[in-house]
Amino acid sequence: MADIGLKNLHYAKMTTEDTAATAPVYGTPKRLVGINSVEIDPEIETAILYGDNQALATIVKHKKNAITLEVADLPLEDQAVIYGRTYETDTTTMFINSADTTPYLAFAYEKNNHKGERNFYAFFKGKFSPSQETSNTEGESLEYGLHNLSGEFVFRVDNGMMCAVKLVNSSDTTTTLVSWFTSLISA
Repeated sequence: MADIGLKNLHYAKMTTEDTAATAPVYGTPKRLVGINSVEIDPEIETAILYGDNQALATIVKHKKNAITLEVADLPLEDQAVIYGRTYETDTTTMFINSADTTPYLAFAYEKNNHKGERNFYAFFKGKFSPSQETSNTEGESLEYGLHNLSGEFVFRVDNGMMCAVKLVNSSDTTTTLVSWFTSLISA
């Protein structure tokens, strides 16, 4: 289907990591306003078994996803959560120090297609790293500077899941991204 829209980016911090025996625990999903683009670059490993002078079998293994998001706004309070930094609400100041540890996150967003259907995407376990920041002065033409989030998303240990995609048809007006995302990360 031809995509015609992208919206409703939400993230949730993993507060307790998953193990082979237990599912992770996530905080409450929070919205980041102004998702502009998402790029998903899967890392795939392939191996081919040769014998009798020909290919006999092949293995294709999905290893991880490199994901880049562009958003219009990335408040300091959200940056602190996403990158594992300290944020003081009373002074509205974010601190970066050597003890910072980037947490695992889950995130979800919504894509629309030309038939009026919605696709919900959720990724369950990954870390975003701070990206290069460039600022420009105002010039003869106006330009917006977007915030980039680049991360690596892997499979969960407890259930082997990396992501989920849900198709919501145009007649379903009750299913929301937040309720679906919350149900996935609470399971």
